[in-house]
Order: sequence, then structure tokens, then C-alpha cells
Amino acid sequence: MDTVPHGRSSRAPAVDPLPGALPYGLQREMLLRAEFGTDGHPTGHRYPPVHELLLLRGPLDPGLLAHAVRQATEGVDVLRGRLRLCGGTVRWLPDLGRPTARLEEIEPGPPRQVIRDVLREAAEASFDLQHDPAARFLLARTGPDEHLLLIALDHACADGRTLVLLVRHLLHRYAVLAGEQVPAPARLPSFGTFAGQFGEALPGRAVSRAYWTTALARAEDVRRRPRFPGAADSGVVSFSTDAAAQRALDAEYVARLNSVAQGVGSDRHRLLLAAVQLVLNAWTDESEPRFVPFNYFRNGRHLREWLNVPGPLAEHAVTVPTEQEAGTLGDWLTGFVRANAGAPPFHGLSLRELETPASEHNRIAVFNFLPPLGRPAAAGLRILPCPPELAAEMEPDDQSARFPLRVRLVQDMDAPLIFRIEHDPRVLPDGAPFLDAALGVVESAAVRPGLPLGEAYRRIRHHWT
Repeated sequence: MDTVPHGRSSRAPAVDPLPGALPYGLQREMLLRAEFGTDGHPTGHRYPPVHELLLLRGPLDPGLLAHAVRQATEGVDVLRGRLRLCGGTVRWLPDLGRPTARLEEIEPGPPRQVIRDVLREAAEASFDLQHDPAARFLLARTGPDEHLLLIALDHACADGRTLVLLVRHLLHRYAVLAGEQVPAPARLPSFGTFAGQFGEALPGRAVSRAYWTTALARAEDVRRRPRFPGAADSGVVSFSTDAAAQRALDAEYVARLNSVAQGVGSDRHRLLLAAVQLVLNAWTDESEPRFVPFNYFRNGRHLREWLNVPGPLAEHAVTVPTEQEAGTLGDWLTGFVRANAGAPPFHGLSLRELETPASEHNRIAVFNFLPPLGRPAAAGLRILPCPPELAAEMEPDDQSARFPLRVRLVQDMDAPLIFRIEHDPRVLPDGAPFLDAALGVVESAAVRPGLPLGEAYRRIRHHWT
């Protein structure tokens, strides 16, 4: 499977992909910002790893866990392959000798100390694409029957869904090794087999290229770049998301979210995506709000048989407008959900291949939904998400970002749904009214879906007064 052509600089130029190009452009997009060795092979990329810090409570056998790590990763082809220069093009080649992941035990200690001394840096450290295992597992004992487990995956090989699949697979292996009477876990599907379904010559690729080129072209219009009250972002080209705001949504509010989402043919994270869209639109032109294309992640597994495929399937998409003019809030939400759900898959393309400097500069936001891990258990061991106070310790010191607004929806099984924005204060001075305005869209849709769209925009702007 091909990825991108190799260039002389650290940023490889984009040219027409060859037949058999690797699907779901995350890997391609990363290699457009890759570093290459003197032999021409890619050595690293600038995207941080996919990582999760887990709290393990209960009796743990580190030796069995180490064995389970080997079993769970050695059969996942996307974690064993390497990216190599072949005939002028970088290709992903499976089973080329990339080392198998292993469990590393580090010095025990209090949780915060362990995070500060080792785990925070390990979660952000880049992978050598040629010599490092594609997965990193670090285990530290932090108390009686308590451990922290960090799992970090090379983002060129994996996405967030891959991490969830791997955790479940790992725990199933551990349970079998510990003697639990559970069926042996099936091997995860082959990423190589999945990737072989796609190529530039297929009709779907041409359709996707035309569709996403048009979607990106809308962002070239500078009038589609929002300007928030008090912002001072004129001329700013590099960003730091060192300010943040968040809202914890309780069960009652989530039930309201679900009800409104069902009414517009959506789920709750796509409903909040639509609400964010309206907030961005509202700050373009008060008399005539314009549609603001912005980036969001979708999981790239829109067919059931692809759901459990590990690999870089996450699609970095851009929002598209409703297909028909809508006069009311409810009609607009329904149309937005339908238009974006109907957007075609990428079939191996990347937004970065198709964008221009103008379209890149004017897209200022990215929305991401982080999938829940749940509360898995194995052989008396309970696996819990990292508590908020420890999660805060994992935040890197460097908050530099490509987008000045990063909106996230964080779902955990037993905790409130978190709606969060991390932002550059020069672009968005205060994140609180942004979140309140988006949640206000949901409230308006719940009580008055027939609200005129112009009135919905007025209510959004009112949150800043």
C-alpha cells in the first residue's frame, strides 16, 4: 500500500497517489509533515501519539500482563509494519521486522510523581518509524493493588478507536492467561487486507477528491473566518491553546441532548458539532452569517465490517453546509446532520493534499469526540479511566497547536459528559460564552425547533453581551 511520494525536504510534496494507496488519509497527512533519514526512509512525524492512562485496581500479575501485551500486539499487522521508501514512494509494508511491543515496568511511587517523572514525557515522545515498536506500554505500581498503565500508539499506525480495540483485546488475553473461563479472543482484522480494497483508479476515489476539494474551497473566502468580540488575532499564524473552559453535562442534560438529537436524525456528538457550527457562523457577519468550514474527526468506519479494523482509519473531515436553505433552527440542524452524514469517505485522501494556504489559514477550529473505554475487568482486575486530577498532570507543557480552537466531547461511562474548548486567547478571549452559546442552541431546539434561524443567531451573539 502506497502512502506519499518522498521529497528532498522534511515535508514531502503531494503528487498523484499510485494505485493501491493507503486509505484513510491520516497516515498520508502525517507523512506530509514527516522527517526523513539520509537513506530516504521516514523516521518520524510531528503528530503526538495516541495515548491513554489507565488506573488498574485489584491483584495484578505483571508477568502475565507482559505476556498479554506480546500476544495482543504481535498479531496486529498495522503495528508490525513499517513505512519504507520503495521506488520513489513511501509504502506501508507489513511484517517487515518492526519490533514487537513489550511491557516496561518503571519505578513505583505516588501517582503524581510517576506521571511527572516518566509518564507525561512518554505519552508525548515521538516514535522512530523504523526502529521503535509502534506501541508503548509502561506500568508503575502506585499503591497496594493499584497501578498506572500508560498505552501510547504511533499515530501513523493507529487512531483512538484502535486504542480502545487494543485495550479490550489486551484484557481478554490477560483473562485467558490468568485462567478465567472465557473464550480465547479472536484476532483483530487485518489492516493490510482492508487497505487493499482502495486505489486511485476506483470510482469512489475520484468522487471523494472532487467533493472534498469543493468543501475546502469554501474556506478560501476570508469572510468565512469568524471574528469574536475582543479578539486580536490579526496576523497571527501560529497558535497556543493555553486557555480552556469546559462544562460537565449531567444525566438530565444528556437526556435532553439525546432527545433533540433523535428529533433531527442525529446522535449527541453530531448535534453538538452542529451547534458549534452555528456559533462559528454567527461571528462572521451579523447581517448575513456565512457558513464556516471547520475540521472534525469521524471514525472512518462507516461500514459494519470495518468497525473493528485497527489502523489509522480516523478521517480528518471538514464540515459542509446544508443542501437547501433552512428558515428555522430545527430544519437547519436536520439539514446539517444529513449533509455531513452523507459526505463520502476519503478512500485514502487527506485534506492536506487538497487544501490551499488560504483555506488552511481560515479554518480555525477542530472538533473531536473521544470514544469511551468503559469499565472493563479481567481476572479480578478493574480498569478505570484516569481521575481528572491525574489527567491534568498529563497535560504537556507545550500548548502550541495548528488550530486556535479545539473543541472536544469527552465521554466516560460513569462520569458526566464533558464539553470542553481549548483556545488561543488572541482568537477567542473567553471560552465560556462559546460553550454556553453552543449549549443554548440545544436548549432552543428542545423548546422551540421552529425558532427562526436569524433569531437563533441573535441568541448566540447575546452570550457575549
